[in-house]
Amino acid sequence: MEADWSVEVGADLPMIAVPWEGFVDLRRGFSSISEIHEAFATPELAQALIRLNRESSGVFTSKCDVWALTADEIDPLEFDAEKKNAEQGIACYIDMILRDQVIGASFKAHEQWVRSASTELRRTELPQARVELVVRPANVDANSGFGITLYVAACGADAVAATSIFQTALDTSVAITMKQAAATGE
Repeated sequence: MEADWSVEVGADLPMIAVPWEGFVDLRRGFSSISEIHEAFATPELAQALIRLNRESSGVFTSKCDVWALTADEIDPLEFDAEKKNAEQGIACYIDMILRDQVIGASFKAHEQWVRSASTELRRTELPQARVELVVRPANVDANSGFGITLYVAACGADAVAATSIFQTALDTSVAITMKQAAATGE
């Protein structure tokens, strides 16, 4: 799987904020997941959000989105895909924050987290998919720190193929990101 990481810290760049208008706190239970339109419409995303927000998880989520990709938006080289398998795609992002606020304030810990996760993701054999992890500033309940945005995208010859690969890519990237989050700060 193609995987990269980056840092976006600056005055005019997006930051992760909790709470925000429309924030649904899945840490309190999953019955409210239907309030997240994107999750309601995309079962793969709903499952990822449930997994990320479990009590046993070292992270929780703040915001997400999902969208379709057209052939014009898919670079076959970036997806390790043949042209015929880059006709349709699906992508999402999930903002996540470490539950441990002390480690959550450490830029170094977040850099370690995304480096480790992207290295492990690159070892995963999954063509037609790509992941990017972005370290961003975060403000959680008026506490400054950092968080990450996980971007996952997949493509296929048609929507069914793209969705199948997307599900595998999302499941894999969530598992690896959670595993590396647990190792962050050790």
